[in-house]
Amino acid sequence: MRTNSFVQKLSSAKEDYIRAIYLLNSHDIDATVTDIAKKLNLRKSTVSEGLKDLVTAGLVIAPLYGKVTLTATGTKIGERITFKHRLIEVFLYETLKMPIDSVHAEAEILEHALSDTVAEKLSTYLNQPTHDPHGSKIPKL
Repeated sequence: MRTNSFVQKLSSAKEDYIRAIYLLNSHDIDATVTDIAKKLNLRKSTVSEGLKDLVTAGLVIAPLYGKVTLTATGTKIGERITFKHRLIEVFLYETLKMPIDSVHAEAEILEHALSDTVAEKLSTYLNQPTHDPHGSKIPKL
């Protein structure tokens, strides 16, 4: 999946916001600033400020005191980041034999550095896994 130049310039923090919203929404939870702040272990005021750039970029819809949702482009980014994260978990667990309780934290770091090209090659290398070591479904791109 190729992305436009703005999306490629998203900071790790902005990607974390998008992924948090994506994960909350994928579990049928209405994402609010409070929910996002809890998920990311941030203050609500920090999240409110952070969402402003994503709204301006057309990736997030965040009405004042309302449910935060991703636009179609934001959803694609959330899927892409989650795809990378979960692939990395599979690789760390199955190939590098890391303990299951440590793969999530490592994947949180590596998901931001992995290019789309490498993620696609990693998926092929791992025989297109459908679930991560924790049993969560890996999105298809």
